[in-house]
Amino acid sequence: MQAFNRRVAWRMASVSLLLAVLAAPLAWMLVHAHDEVAAAALSAAALVVLVALLCGAALYPIVIRLSADNERKAQEVLESHISMMEALGRAIAKRDSDSGAHNFRVAWISATLGESMGLAGSKMQELIAGSFLHDAGKIGIPDSILLKPGKLTPEEMAIMRTHVAMGEEIVTGAGWLEGGKEVVACHHEKWDGSGYPRRLAGDAIPLVARIFAIADVFDALCSRRPYKEPFPVELAMEILHQSSGTHFDPSLILEFTHLSKHIHATVMNASEDEARALMETMVRKHFAA
Repeated sequence: MQAFNRRVAWRMASVSLLLAVLAAPLAWMLVHAHDEVAAAALSAAALVVLVALLCGAALYPIVIRLSADNERKAQEVLESHISMMEALGRAIAKRDSDSGAHNFRVAWISATLGESMGLAGSKMQELIAGSFLHDAGKIGIPDSILLKPGKLTPEEMAIMRTHVAMGEEIVTGAGWLEGGKEVVACHHEKWDGSGYPRRLAGDAIPLVARIFAIADVFDALCSRRPYKEPFPVELAMEILHQSSGTHFDPSLILEFTHLSKHIHATVMNASEDEARALMETMVRKHFAA
């Protein structure tokens, strides 16, 4: 946005300068074609040059001021995006965990892998928003199932799995939040087609959902949960590799392997505030373009 506004300002100034430049040869042609009106033509050309320069001088500060206003408004929109994602992410996370740190971490991990795979622009925005809102549908799951300490029965598991469809319904038609729909709808699909709810396989699973699936499982393995201690990064990667080609996209696992130690060292021991700061840096980077 800032680069666009600067281009507009320079173009406005350039138009005025161009008018002045074009006026000079026009005056020259008039002088030599009609000697009798030479003085009048020269005066007219001088007036055109003066008017063009005055217009440029008058318009430039206006354009600069409008540019500053646009930048301020764009920044306000960005801040509202961050605040809304954080609020929704915390509300979702608190349904089945103590904090929103998980959402901050998986959004940052997903974006880091996405950058390494060349994602940018709207696709990166979809990945970040979807990572933050992936479990939106859990809002509709009864506490007796969502917070059950033991293993779920087949009937309870069937109800739990409805959170995907409910999450998709929540974000559909929700303005810019709908950008996260592919992650929300497909983050439980598996590379071999054994996932849910649509049993998609291979490249039929959206790339952003395939990326998120790795980030989500890696975070679950490497973070402390009520029923387990954090796994070392080496063990977590061994488990991910065992599921390459079944649960996960093999090419993404290969790329993630190169990033795993850096990701683990950066975010897995970070506090919630530190994880939030990492995520916000990603949001500003990819939503402010």
